[in-house]
Order: sequence, then structure tokens, then C-alpha cells
Amino acid sequence: MGWIVLGCVSAAYAGDADVPAPRSVASVLEDTHAAALEIIRNAGGGFSIGAFVARQNAELLVPELAAMAAATEGKAVGDLNDVQQSFLGGTLNAADDMRRSERYPRRKSAAMLAQADALLSTLSATYRFPRVLDFSPRYVVAPATPTAVDVVINGHALDAHTPALSLQGKACEARGGNAEQLHFHCMLPAATAAPTLSYLTLSLATYPPRPWWAFAVDWLRDDPEPVRYTLALAELPRTVGGFDATARVSTSDPGSEASVTLPVGEVAWGGTRDIALPNGAIFVTLRGRQADGRVFEDTSSAASAHPWYATTIDLKARRMVIRARGLDEALAQP
Repeated sequence: MGWIVLGCVSAAYAGDADVPAPRSVASVLEDTHAAALEIIRNAGGGFSIGAFVARQNAELLVPELAAMAAATEGKAVGDLNDVQQSFLGGTLNAADDMRRSERYPRRKSAAMLAQADALLSTLSATYRFPRVLDFSPRYVVAPATPTAVDVVINGHALDAHTPALSLQGKACEARGGNAEQLHFHCMLPAATAAPTLSYLTLSLATYPPRPWWAFAVDWLRDDPEPVRYTLALAELPRTVGGFDATARVSTSDPGSEASVTLPVGEVAWGGTRDIALPNGAIFVTLRGRQADGRVFEDTSSAASAHPWYATTIDLKARRMVIRARGLDEALAQP
């Protein structure tokens, strides 16, 4: 979508047609905010690195849009300088592109925050506003027991006052940092059952830096108001998915067959499941349900590689082997 600045055109003489009002900055930010909410809603169910980052970056964008709105209240787009107009339009364009995307390319997700960051840095009221541009990890495997995770947050103006992070409402331990990067040590709660994708909430409280003279009057001021960010940490199932299989088996009666259910179950990321086929097996069917909802079927006549796993069915050797990709490798697949 191209960027159009609606300017105010002067009437040359009485009786001219009505001139459209100049577009307000607020209306552009409202459109961008709507696009961000749509990305959060649609990408939130996507099972890929691109979808995770799209949803996460859209959530990071929301408080930055609120800061822009406060800093440009009552202004028309034309009141901004050319550079600011470019960044404002770039933020909307990037969010709109992501809203329309089916693949959620990571470079476009990064562009949303980069354009917003650039605009905030040019506005006098927000150039010292704390901005989050990236964080890691973006996803974790749901742990069976409480597990430690180190969180790194990157951005600008992050270290004023005492920044704090919590995971699912439980405070994380600050491990130092500076204006560009913060480090925290958090505990992932145990997930008793993790069959589907979910998101854990990392809540970051940061504070706008203050000039040196502000400390002289701190005793007259209330505690500074924090700028809050939600970092949505994707929590993934512990397995590639679930499998069930059946074998057609010849019986002792001439020309008769029986159907035998084979125990398969779930296969962990990067794991291998080796299943013995019954004596007399003449045909095997394996049905795999990936954790992202996709379903694949293999048989002893045709077994191929799938996005997250590959199957070998050997009737002669009476073996069926399922080999799952590692998590990072699987998520890199289309």
C-alpha cells in the first residue's frame, strides 16, 4: 500500500468544491493499531518462527503506537517533517503488509518495529522513550518440571530507574544490562500437558530516562510511571505429534486377513521410534498428526518425508521407523 499524505489545498476562489481535511496522525496510528491487533489475532495460531515473531512484534508495537499518539496529539500528517512522515508511513505499510501476509516473513516483522523506533527517535517528546526491538528466546518447549530460562531484551533507553520482568506473574531475577540490552533469569512453570501451542506472558516494566536535574526534585515526585511491554513467549508441545498405525496381516486361514493396531503414540522432537511389524504383515498404514494440525498418511507402498518427520516401512525386515526432525530444523520448514 502506497503512502499518501493528504494535504490541505487552498481554495482559489469562492465556490470551489469542498477540500478534504488533512489526514490526522491519529487516524494513521489507529489504522496501524488495527493492523497490529489483526496480526496478533491471526498469527497467534500459526506454528512457525515467522508467525511467532509476527505476533510478538505486533504486541511490542502497541505501546509504541500509544507513545506516538500522545506525542503527536492534535497534529496532522503535514505537521510532521518529511523524515517523520516517511517513518509514520513506513510503520503503517509494514504492519499492513504483515496483516495481509500468509507466511509472516521475519524481515517484515522487524521492519514494523524498526520504523516505529525511528519515528519515536525523531519526536522531541519520545526520543528517550524506552523501546524494545528484540528479545530471546522467542519460543521454548513446554517443560515437564520447572525449568530456568535466561531472557535477553534488546532495544533503546531500557535501563532507566529499575526495569523489571515477570513470567506468568512471577518476578524474574535481573542479571544486569545497559541502555541497549537487559538480562533476566526466569523460571518456566511445569506444563502438565502440552499438546498444543500456547503463549506465556513476559511482562516488562521500563521507565523513561530523566534529565540529571530531575534527581534534585525526586523527593517532590511520585514514583515514575512505567512503560509496560508484553513479550509473548511461545510455548511449544514436547513432541512432533501423535501417530497411529494399522497392519493388514495374513492369517492361517487361506485367503483371510486380519487388521492389527500397532502401538506408536507420540514422538519427541529429534527422536526416533522403531516399531516391529507383526509376522505376516502384508500392508501397513501410518497416520501422523503433527502438533500444528497437519495430518499425513504413509503406507508400506508409499512413505515420504514430511515437514517434521520421515517414515520408513520395510515389510521384508518387519520394521517401521519414524524419524522426527529437531525442533529448530522443523520450524525452519515451510
